[in-house]
Amino acid sequence: MEGRLDGAHLRSLEPTQALDQLQRLPGIGPFGAELILIRGATHPDLFPTHERRLHQEIAHAYKLHDRLLATLRSVADRWRPYRSWVALLLRTGREDETAEIATGRRARR
Repeated sequence: MEGRLDGAHLRSLEPTQALDQLQRLPGIGPFGAELILIRGATHPDLFPTHERRLHQEIAHAYKLHDRLLATLRSVADRWRPYRSWVALLLRTGREDETAEIATGRRARR
């Protein structure tokens, strides 16, 4: 009602500003704010820094030996200006392969 979840407004902000505003909402933390901005507001170019399964999938897909955020971010920077969409494709592909969310079991990678 107050417009704090308006997609056009959130996309008009710098991502750090939008994430900060979203985290001011009761019950919304860093993971939830990224999810809202990427999926709810359809921001096309944001690398989720709080999505553990995505990070695991990037490391798996790119055969990385570490999962340091700086390393993952450098991989994701190559996906600009569609980092959100590539992240979504990696995550849905992982779920199709592992069914870890659907079954509640951890993926063995």
